[in-house]
Amino acid sequence: MILMLVSTLIGLVSLQYFALNYSIQGLNRAILYTPIEIMYKGVASLGEKPLISRDDFEYILMSYFDHIIPRYSKEYTVDFYYYNLSNESMCLTDNCEGVEITIDCKLNITYQYHRVMYYELKESSNG
Repeated sequence: MILMLVSTLIGLVSLQYFALNYSIQGLNRAILYTPIEIMYKGVASLGEKPLISRDDFEYILMSYFDHIIPRYSKEYTVDFYYYNLSNESMCLTDNCEGVEITIDCKLNITYQYHRVMYYELKESSNG
């Protein structure tokens, strides 16, 4: 009788770990492999130097995240911090050179998924 209770408990714990692993792997695929074309749509060319347009970038990225993340987590937050690359200070204008994106998702009672990503516009010497 105790063996049946223990095996049922082990089965339930295994199922919980499978569900948690499925959510973590799905979030990693959705967030880490975000198509670069989505990022490019938020870049505006002003003069000779391209810059990240805050409104466009946030709208496009949040549209993507709002479509993907609820499959794995019902509660999530996405925060944006814009900065200038030259002096690494906070960017207060509408067009910036870099952005830090922080994503927090609550997967279950005990596990919080946290990911920070950086996107920067730098000049390339090879064209």
